[in-house]
Amino acid sequence: MNLAQTESLFSACLKPRCSAAQRTRARHLMCENDRIPHELALHIYGNNVSGACVKSLAATYPACFRILGETCFNNIAHRFIEHSPSVQPDLNHYGAAFSDFLGEWTQSLTAFSDFRYLGELAHLEWLCHTAYYAEDDPPFDFRTLAKASQDVQETFRFQLGHSVGLLQSDYPVMAIRATNLSDNAATEVQAAELPEYLVVSRPAFQIRVERVDAYTFEVLAACQQGITLGHITGTRQDHTNMIPRILPGLIQCGWITAMAAEKTGLREHP
Repeated sequence: MNLAQTESLFSACLKPRCSAAQRTRARHLMCENDRIPHELALHIYGNNVSGACVKSLAATYPACFRILGETCFNNIAHRFIEHSPSVQPDLNHYGAAFSDFLGEWTQSLTAFSDFRYLGELAHLEWLCHTAYYAEDDPPFDFRTLAKASQDVQETFRFQLGHSVGLLQSDYPVMAIRATNLSDNAATEVQAAELPEYLVVSRPAFQIRVERVDAYTFEVLAACQQGITLGHITGTRQDHTNMIPRILPGLIQCGWITAMAAEKTGLREHP
């Protein structure tokens, strides 16, 4: 067994769902130690890995942690780790599926009937987390946009910034997150107009969550899907009139940061 295979085996043994055969093979490779039995040593290391993952999830989802409390959050986090163990060394990238897991958890258990919003709140927190670690965007190429003919502009696919995330929610998760991240005692959140359309970004290295109207959200979502400008404006008449008005603002605030012309022969998104 080479080094890579050995490391892979021991990594598998530290996960909750390690098979008995894997643990047996790992024990045979471990050095003799009179003080700590092999099985106990694997258990200790496994607990350390799980503990690090729980702390990482608590740091990524601080509002959910505060709402649920340490004991409840940690219990759910341990269940998630059993269901979706980390497969990479950088825990900053771990936990993307936690929002879906938490949403299913709260939807299926009557004890959590008052916390149906937690899945979408966790989704918002993940967007904020990934925005913080997103790579920087280059300056927008205004010269190419200005020089392009109208026919060429219609083939452009506008791209969102690396830090930009979109969320449509049936709950006032923006206010819930802000309330539970403040130092003040949590208060009841009054629902604003729902659904709410949210844009997450990172201007000047500060995470920002903003509410936008349904039209702006629809345009940004179309850009995120890679739909061409011509297809966006062609789907509805009001798009043709509104796009020239809102596009400069979307670029100026850093939500749209790049564009690429559709190559000949490529199909547009339906």
